Formats: sequence, C-alpha cells, structure tokens
Amino acid sequence: MKYLSRNKLYEKVDSFKNAKKVYLFCEGDKEVNYFKFFQGFASNIDIIPIPNDNGKSDPIKLKENSEMLFLGNEAVSPKYTLSAELEDEIWFIIDTDRWNEGDKINTLKKYIEQKNKDHKVWFVVQSNPSFELWLYYHFYSEKPQLTETSKFASFKEFVDSKIKGGFDNSGMPLEIQKATLIAELNFEILNGQPKLYSTEVFNLAKQIIRFTKPQLDQCLEDRMKGPTGKR
Repeated sequence: MKYLSRNKLYEKVDSFKNAKKVYLFCEGDKEVNYFKFFQGFASNIDIIPIPNDNGKSDPIKLKENSEMLFLGNEAVSPKYTLSAELEDEIWFIIDTDRWNEGDKINTLKKYIEQKNKDHKVWFVVQSNPSFELWLYYHFYSEKPQLTETSKFASFKEFVDSKIKGGFDNSGMPLEIQKATLIAELNFEILNGQPKLYSTEVFNLAKQIIRFTKPQLDQCLEDRMKGPTGKR
C-alpha cells in the first residue's frame, strides 16, 4: 500500500471561530506529530497537540503543565481557556512503561476525577506499554506476542521493525478508523489500567473521527485511486 502524504490528498482548512477545541497533552514528539496530521481536517474541530515542557513528560509533570497553561499563576497568565458552550476538552496521552512508580498514573486520574465533578471535559488515555502500540494497531489486528517482542531492546524497536520504513506521520494516520476498531477489540483492563498490549487511545480517536470522518473517507478513496485518479 502506497501512502501518499496528507498534503497530496487533502488541503488544510481553517477552523471556525466557534470550533470545538481538543487539547492534547503528549508525553513525546511521536504523539505530537501523529495528532498534528488531523489539524485542519475539519473546520468544526481544532486539535491542539501540546508537547511536554522541556522533557518533563511523566503524568504529574503533564498535569502541572496543564495547570500552568489553563490556570496560570501569580507571574503568568493562562494561555488557554475552556469553552463550556463549545464543549472543549483536555486529553492526557500517557504510557504505562515506568509511570506506575510513585503512583503517578493514579494521581493523574484522581486529579481528572476532581476536575470532572461538574462537567466531564478532562480525559486520560493510557497505552500499555507505550504509544507505539497504537501505531502498531494501524497495521496488525492481533496483539503482539511476548515471544516476538522480547527479542528487541524496547517495544519501540519492535514496532519499528514491524512497520516498513517506520511509521510515517505524513500519511499513515489515515488508518485511524481501522486502528480504532482493532484497538478496541483487543482492549482489556486489569485493576483499573490497560493490560499489556492494550491501549485506550481509541477513545480519543473516536472523538476525532466523529468530526473528520467525511474527510478521512474521501482521503482513503483518493488514495485508492492514486495520482492518476483511477483505481
């Protein structure tokens, strides 16, 4: 399957002034670059990936960064505001990896519960072991096997080996609808957290698809036709 770039398939559009904003607090560049693909897909949603603050990427640091950007402090004014009318949302995209040390994941989730007492607009999506699992499900319908992943120094290396040329954010995110179906089918939870090789990113993906499905479907159709316009 040849993956044409986003620019060759669908031009970026400007969001409406009253577009719903979805803020994404990301651990690393891989998440930021993936979700940037969907910026400007539809004018009624504004997707805003936010990178970590100078490498401070654990769940507590992401929480603190969100507080700074939305609440500010004595020295800094808030950068962003949430519109209840437009149903703006905040999502944290986190890995399991080592973040259960010090109960950091549960601390973030308890914080989210407090924020959602009046209105549910804060969310966490966790991948076990890491965000690379979400990328893997763009191409594979079965869970990885420990006998295979254990041959690699990291899960990232395993996923890179499974995707020819590595995951290309210029076109491969178009498979988000496929990945959503596969990730949800393979999802299992244990003690309140995703089991190994389960990811909650499909919950965020559903929200993105809700607003961009016509454009996604058109891009997939155009890609099938190829540069000549024929299938």
